[in-house]
Amino acid sequence: MNGITLLCKVVDNYGDAGVVYRLARALSALPDCPPLGIIIDDARALAQLAPGIVAGQAVQTYECTADSGCAGVTWRIYDWNAGKVCAPLFEHEMPDILLECFQCGRPDWLDGLLFAPGAAFTTSIVNIDYLTAESYAEDFHCLQSLTRSARIRKVNFMPGFTAKTGGLILDAPFMSRVGNRAAAFDALAVYGLHDDGSFIVPVFTYERDFTPLVTALTVLNESAPGGKHIAVYLAPGRSCKPFLTAWCLAGRPFRVMELPFMSQTAWDALLCAADFSFIRGEDSFARACLAGAPFVWHAYVQDEEYQLVKVQALLDRMRPYFASELFETLQELFLLYNRTYADGGAACSTQLARQSELLVSLFAAYDRLRQGYAAFAADLRGNGDLASHLLAYVRECFCGGNKDVQRC
Repeated sequence: MNGITLLCKVVDNYGDAGVVYRLARALSALPDCPPLGIIIDDARALAQLAPGIVAGQAVQTYECTADSGCAGVTWRIYDWNAGKVCAPLFEHEMPDILLECFQCGRPDWLDGLLFAPGAAFTTSIVNIDYLTAESYAEDFHCLQSLTRSARIRKVNFMPGFTAKTGGLILDAPFMSRVGNRAAAFDALAVYGLHDDGSFIVPVFTYERDFTPLVTALTVLNESAPGGKHIAVYLAPGRSCKPFLTAWCLAGRPFRVMELPFMSQTAWDALLCAADFSFIRGEDSFARACLAGAPFVWHAYVQDEEYQLVKVQALLDRMRPYFASELFETLQELFLLYNRTYADGGAACSTQLARQSELLVSLFAAYDRLRQGYAAFAADLRGNGDLASHLLAYVRECFCGGNKDVQRC
């Protein structure tokens, strides 16, 4: 195989770059992985996750760090917007495989090369779609898409929650810390974080009113189950200020630690050490699903509250792992947590109060709740590794004797 190049457009801060960085790391850690490149339109986001990458350079070589799981491997990083520099390099040597992440498309200069009249090379495009628990993930997985040229083949590859999808990324650094709190804190020591026996609650969501969560955590802190007092680990970003506002108004009733921007592997370790996480996006969401501890997912708000469809699809996947009455409580909380109330009136006040009641109820049933999440995570891990599935797929379908990309 001549090489694999991932394409990324940064839309949601570090979320898009985070998934691409994780996928590149996981692929590079596999035996006999071909050379890897990344074309990205905003290298600043990637540089935060992968120190050593320099924003603003048209082309650069990056050597993976010791904690990445693929230490010593080098990647070529290309600026999406630097066509004058990048186009001649790709014209000389076009990768066999282009991974379009999140339907990001291709820069104009690359599109011009791919579909240039008279070009002799053959390239395959794999669209790595967004993670969803919806049933269409199984229907679209490994289905062919049309392009403007018979030389350029394209197929969809779907991350997902079932064995009929590509699964989730099971990279070695993360998996070594799942269920191993001591190993997780070893990775966090560089940030001065140590295990003091607290009930750990990472918070990293979109903006919202955090009064229900602060109220419920106050109740939990006062009861201190097993002697564990609450420690909220507050990530920088959109949830930081509104959480601190609610916490201060409540009289700062438990400990809050404001985190610096952490490396991807360190953030993963924190989710492995967590007792209950409140997370957003795709990257942290997938990590929380695999870690096996309770979490609440704050989905990206969409028109006409379509995010509730995505949340319900996840809940339907989770349902078999919980007793019915416990699941009904969990489901009501997830759906209320992801509703949008524009008026801020009585309906908003009522649903905020109800969220607090539901959280208190779930904390009271914590042991049973954790058992359900752990069983859900174990089955997800049993679906296998997305990176391994992806590399095996492109080798079989595009680089071997089997050229049928419809259903390889």
